[in-house]
Amino acid sequence: MIGKERSGGRPERSLLSAAGFTLLELMIALSLLAMMLAMAYSAFATATQAIPRGEDAAALSGRLRMATALITRQVRSLVDYPAETDEQVHPFFVGGPDSFSFITSSPQLAGGGDGLGWVTYASDGKSLRMAERLIFSRGNLTGGTGDPEAQAELLSGLEGVRFQYLRLDGVDNEWLPEWNALEEQSLPGAIKIELMGIGQSRSYWVQEIPVMTVVYGLGSYDSDAIFREGFGTFGTEDRGGGFDG
Repeated sequence: MIGKERSGGRPERSLLSAAGFTLLELMIALSLLAMMLAMAYSAFATATQAIPRGEDAAALSGRLRMATALITRQVRSLVDYPAETDEQVHPFFVGGPDSFSFITSSPQLAGGGDGLGWVTYASDGKSLRMAERLIFSRGNLTGGTGDPEAQAELLSGLEGVRFQYLRLDGVDNEWLPEWNALEEQSLPGAIKIELMGIGQSRSYWVQEIPVMTVVYGLGSYDSDAIFREGFGTFGTEDRGGGFDG
């Protein structure tokens, strides 16, 4: 019975008040619940944001592997192609800090068929781009069709790109910022590609690719004519990198 006194003379607490919560207990419970909900939301938001970041990282990693494989394959198939300047013959290779151009026996046009490709890799500091023109291929001889020139952006969102070229001189090997094949009368021993600011971590990436010269039988083919015709449009004589715009 509510309000019934004990034998000692003190009234008993009511059953209603013994079964309820005080205001302080209610506030503590609500605070704990709010903290748990905040922690759960934070974990959910972090997981949700991690999904697109992971997808972007995977896509960037795939593009980086693709670009590395492409450049490595073409550089290792570099052709010691003769070019003439002022009646002097020298290997065709033009290299600077932001672009380099050469002849490869591993062109990528039309699925990478037989023949030679005139390739230029160039950068404006924010992207790495590639341009290619077929100069001699089986498709040209058999009447096959195909894009005579192709351009592609391999990587974007970079903070800097630099190319260097290895001069082999016994034990005193040296990396140079430019390569003049006419003065050197040879091809570089390797090409170093440095990419700065890759991905969200803005990491630094370096790849050194050795040049393995390919001997290509030209026969009576006029090698100099293609350069006289091509310079100023696709070639790198003006260091334009062969890209439109």
